[in-house]
Amino acid sequence: MRAHNLKRLASAAAVVVLSLSLSACFDLTQKVSIGRDGSGHYEIAITAQGLLGEALKDKRDSVLELKHNKASTRVFESNGRVTQTAAIDFKSLSELHFSDEALSLTNHGASFFGLGPAHVTFRRTFLVDRARRENSRREDSGDRMGTALAQSIFGDHTYVFSVTVPGSIERIAPVRIGGSEIRPTVTGDFYNGHTVTWRMPLYTMLQAKLLTFEVDFSAYGWFPDSQSVPEGSL
Repeated sequence: MRAHNLKRLASAAAVVVLSLSLSACFDLTQKVSIGRDGSGHYEIAITAQGLLGEALKDKRDSVLELKHNKASTRVFESNGRVTQTAAIDFKSLSELHFSDEALSLTNHGASFFGLGPAHVTFRRTFLVDRARRENSRREDSGDRMGTALAQSIFGDHTYVFSVTVPGSIERIAPVRIGGSEIRPTVTGDFYNGHTVTWRMPLYTMLQAKLLTFEVDFSAYGWFPDSQSVPEGSL
């Protein structure tokens, strides 16, 4: 069943970021796309070079913790950098099981007496602080990585999250970490959908307790309310 396909993917981002911190030479990307019927696609990718890059080439020992499910895994290399991706299609967000993040669609109804486009909110919450506690290999007295230390370890490597939605963008909620606002880019058009992308230094992401990505959009289609399920729930 698809619901089980993502059980180990649920905390993949946290595992990659926290368990491989000694390697530190990688970039992490997560993508979600939503169709006009509420179905979609979830993908996570890690890009690295050196020893970690060589390890990524072996899909049987997946860094993304996906070797026991049916998600599609792919590896490719470009300019000495190796990327391993894992992806899965879903019919509804309610098929997905996560431990350290939650995704939801909320339909606020259609305009023009129900004849117009639906107004929908996509929301993703990434519990960075919980992920850090659950996946760290040992308890640190401070429980949080200092900015200077994180920056020295992770250098100029990045974390990227993007969501693609149909129709028109109505609102994008600001994402703030400390005193900084992470401004997204928006690409696409009404007919092919819009992609909202947040890009930030990896060390900046690690300073957050949680990150919330929220986009309001309007589109013609069928968008039932749905949300991912906490890992372990039935």
